Formats: sequence, structure tokens, C-alpha cells
Amino acid sequence: MADVLLCSKPFNDRCGDRLDAIAPDIERIVVDGDADLTPDELERVTLVHFSWDVWPNHHIPFMIASVQSSNLRWFHTMSAGVDHPIFQQLMDRGVRLTKSPGTSSTPIAQTAMMYLLALSQDLPGFLRSQSNREWTWRSWNELPGRSVAVVGWGPIGQEVARLADALGMEVTAVRRSARGDEGFPTRTLDELVDVAHDHDVMVLALPLTPDTNTIVDAAVIDALGPDGLLVNVGRGELLDQSALTSALVGGRLGGAGLDVTTPEPLPDDDPLWTAPNVIITPHTSGSTDGTMRRSDQIFLDNLAAWRDGERLLTEVIP
Repeated sequence: MADVLLCSKPFNDRCGDRLDAIAPDIERIVVDGDADLTPDELERVTLVHFSWDVWPNHHIPFMIASVQSSNLRWFHTMSAGVDHPIFQQLMDRGVRLTKSPGTSSTPIAQTAMMYLLALSQDLPGFLRSQSNREWTWRSWNELPGRSVAVVGWGPIGQEVARLADALGMEVTAVRRSARGDEGFPTRTLDELVDVAHDHDVMVLALPLTPDTNTIVDAAVIDALGPDGLLVNVGRGELLDQSALTSALVGGRLGGAGLDVTTPEPLPDDDPLWTAPNVIITPHTSGSTDGTMRRSDQIFLDNLAAWRDGERLLTEVIP
């Protein structure tokens, strides 16, 4: 059976010439907007590239079409995280899965530092004053010399650590077990309450697994204390969101920066929206032009390997 690639029109517009050069014999089904495929098209699809431009406005129909493609053999996702159950469902069917690790580590780490800079200077308070045309003087806390626990030691966590170190912060790596090559003092996930107690700032950059679900609970949040800052650029389910909201409202936590929530989108009546000293962004920290280019290139590199019958470079092994 000849391969047929399902991809988006924006991706095809960006990379069509390179697709022709790499795999001229692969037919393409190109969708512009929602993927509304005919039964014949669904049956013919064997390859899928889920590119950044599909997210978030068209991802649901695109994923539905992918799942309904009965002859699908390989699915590539623009994301580094593959914790959503749909990916496991595809692999259970024998579909090979590749991902795009590291493509968004730099902008996500920069977003984490944006939160820390903004929270340490009480940017939410300044913006409220500006909106009310109030000239309200306030002092603020510098980041140099403050201690930060970077929880999760993948590409994002390592880049957060590099940037925090460059700003003069005292970095501790937190991971499942120390390997000795971290370049920073290292502690383990099973002592997270003590880690929080010993640090001013905590940045979450963990993947979501059964072991890390709500790993940051009320005890961890309270251990950070009323001057502590908490940033989450991993997954919303990593922390107990109700406990976080309670701590912010009760003044038991100094501030939080969140690019992820539970659920997403965050309902408009969720009390987290109005909690004090919180910055919420709608899961956009990795949505950059550079991330898209890097993700596209990983797919193209994998496509060349697929064409040549070689090992896929970023395959998720069941």
C-alpha cells in the first residue's frame, strides 16, 4: 500500500518543496482548517503530521480524522509530551509514534523566567494600578541570591536552570534520582516538601505520569511559604489547583505563574482567575515561530528515515 500523508495546508505551504525532495512518491492529503475527510480519504491515510499550526483551533477534528484512519502506520506530533491517552490508543493499534522533543525548551524556559521577573516585581499590581490610573509606589524583591528548585531535568528544566543561574539565582535540580552530571546541587522528587521548605522559588517542568499527578500538593505549596513563588510550565495536573488557589487567596504563597491549568481552557468562573498575584497564560509558552520550524524539521528528518527504512529518530517506544 502506497503511503499517503495527512498534513495541514500551512505546513504544506511552508515545507512542500522539501517534502517533494525527500519523498516525491508520497501522496499528500492537505487540509485547510478542520480535517473533514471522506471515508475514502480516511482509508488511504497512512502517515500523519500533527503540526503546530493545527493547535489549538483545529486539533480536535484533525485528531479525530487520525484516529479514524484505519490504515494509519505512523503519527508524528509537534509536541514533546505524549501523556494524552489518545497517543497510547494509537500505539495500542500498532501505529508508530514520533514526537518533537526539545523544540520548545528555550521559549518555555524564557516564559518561566518572565513569570519570575514579573512576580518578583509585582507586575500584576503595577498593571492594576496603571489600569486605575494610580501612581502607587511599591518596593520589590530581586531574583539574584534567591534559591530556585527546578523540578524536572529534561531540556526545559535544564534551560530554566541555565537562565536562573545567569541571573544569579541559586539553582537546585530536582529529579527522580541524581546522576552526578547535573552541574547543580541535586535532590530527589521524594523529598519535595523539604525541597520546597528550603527554597524561595519552585519551577515545575515535569512530564505528567501516574507518579507525578498532583505531586505538588497542599503540603508542598505551604512549605514554599508566604514569600515563595511557584511556576508551572509542565502540565496542570502536576499540582493541586484547589490548594494553590486557597494558598494564594489566604496569603500563604507569594505568587504563581501558570501556563497550564486543570482543565484547559480554565472555566471563566474558576476562582483561580481572581486569585491575587497570579499570572495565567493559555498554554502558549512554546507556541513560537522557532518552535514550529524546529518541529517541522524533526518531522522531515524522520520522514527521510522512514523513506530509507531506517530507525525513526524520535520514536516513542511502548
